[in-house]
Amino acid sequence: MERKAFLRGAALLTGGSLLLRLGGILFRSCVASRLGDTGMGLYQLIFSLFALAVTACTSGLGLAVTRLSAENGGSLGTLRRCLRLAGAAGLLAAAATVVLAPLLAERAIGSGLAVRPLRILACGLPFMACCACFKGWFMAEGRAGVTVAADLLEQAISVGAGLGLFAVLPPVESLMAGSTLGEVSSFTFAGLLLLRSARGRKTGRTAAMRGILRIAAPVVSGSFLRSGLNSVENLLAPQGLRRYGVSYAESLSQYGRVQGAAMPVLLFPAAVVSSLGSMLVPELAAAAARGDKAAIRRSAGRAIRFTLAFSFFITALLVAFAVPLCRLLFHSEEAGRLLRVMAPVVPLMYVDSVVDSMLKGLDQQMFAFRCNLADSLLRVAAVAVCVPLWGMAGYVGILFFSELFNASLSVYRLLRVTELEVDVTGWVVLPALAAGLLYALLRLAVGE
Repeated sequence: MERKAFLRGAALLTGGSLLLRLGGILFRSCVASRLGDTGMGLYQLIFSLFALAVTACTSGLGLAVTRLSAENGGSLGTLRRCLRLAGAAGLLAAAATVVLAPLLAERAIGSGLAVRPLRILACGLPFMACCACFKGWFMAEGRAGVTVAADLLEQAISVGAGLGLFAVLPPVESLMAGSTLGEVSSFTFAGLLLLRSARGRKTGRTAAMRGILRIAAPVVSGSFLRSGLNSVENLLAPQGLRRYGVSYAESLSQYGRVQGAAMPVLLFPAAVVSSLGSMLVPELAAAAARGDKAAIRRSAGRAIRFTLAFSFFITALLVAFAVPLCRLLFHSEEAGRLLRVMAPVVPLMYVDSVVDSMLKGLDQQMFAFRCNLADSLLRVAAVAVCVPLWGMAGYVGILFFSELFNASLSVYRLLRVTELEVDVTGWVVLPALAAGLLYALLRLAVGE
């Protein structure tokens, strides 16, 4: 991919992702007053369980389309084969969610109010699965704008329909219905553009099913297992808080402040580096296919340097402004204090995300699978043991340990695969010193 095209695509993805995340934060701010901390906790638990079904039918195939299309010049035959797999996976996941919704609601969440929201969400799974393949193909074609437009349309419909349905449905159900309508609209938009783009083009060489599964299976397996373990972790966290000594309502409130307020703000700037990671997948896959190791090292080094510099800068801003920001958005100083404590994990979190994308572009998805699985297993075990003993402090400590563990393994693997030399001063020391100086100046500016 030419440098200008790469930068243009990265800029589009970054701008779109920032808009999406900003819209998500403002949407949560809007509905938080309607649902309350307890309602937000229930909302997050439902989505945590639903993430299992989403992962089962969307992860892996989109990456396979991107990788194989980048290597084979945008093969429509590969896309069609992946679409058939995605459609079947989406229908199976939807059926399983509908059937198991009562059991999941009662046994896992502890509330029958979750049955209808889960079933409403299930209706969007086939559309979500196929749309992931559409987006993967457009990414390989260097048309990141289509992916951004589809995502923006999805969020606009989800937010508008969700808020509009408040008048006729219970709050949580209206939000889930809006989400499903957003998935259908995104699928329709991307599908129509694909049909237009494919008109008159040759099918091209179709990748063998074995090649598709070689890329998709480790990602699907790893993502599904990790998503499942994350769901277990998210269900154990409120239970652990209750064993620590807080009430059911307060446990949901504390969980809601973490997942519904602090984490969205923490992850909002990650849109910049996640977009960079998405663009690097086809970039590194093409370089690897050419055997251009110098280009791989150059791209990997620049990506790590930029990610760490950016993440230290964001850390300084979050530590300085966490409390007023959460007070403005969520009317919660508790969430702001929690965000301030969590902010130093940003460099680990962001660099792990980018390195994980680069590893997938370099055909290292099996390593990512093993690394993510080990991390998730450790997190579940730690939540089960530490949260009942130390409450929310234990949960935050687990977050730091998990990110350190995962990022260390991923960076080490990338360095071995690319033979990239570490620049501790340029990557870590100078950005950290600059972030410390920025924080000191901000404290002086605000008079603290």
